[in-house]
Amino acid sequence: MDTDLKELLRSVLREELAPINQRLDGMDKRLDDMDKRLDGMDKRLDGMDKRFDGIEQRLDKIESDVQELKAGQAELQKNIVENLGNFTEKIAHQVEDRTGALNKRVFEVETVIQRLTNQ
Repeated sequence: MDTDLKELLRSVLREELAPINQRLDGMDKRLDDMDKRLDGMDKRLDGMDKRFDGIEQRLDKIESDVQELKAGQAELQKNIVENLGNFTEKIAHQVEDRTGALNKRVFEVETVIQRLTNQ
């Protein structure tokens, strides 16, 4: 009778546990599906990370280029100011030289005119 009782208990346990096992199997399937979806999302996120890395590299390059342009522009402005100052000085000296020469000629002409008027 011991074995009959054991078999009966086993049978009852199988019947009672069968729906639980089915539900657990269903949950396993759903979890597997969720794992697959998460794997797909991981792959997409990896792709996005790669794209962001590329964007960051390009942005770094652009920032570097902008800094170089700013430095070049500052140097260019400095050179322009220096060159304008030099050109202004040269023009002023040239005007002074020509003015001096003209003054000398005018003085000579005035001297000649005075001599002629005094005679």
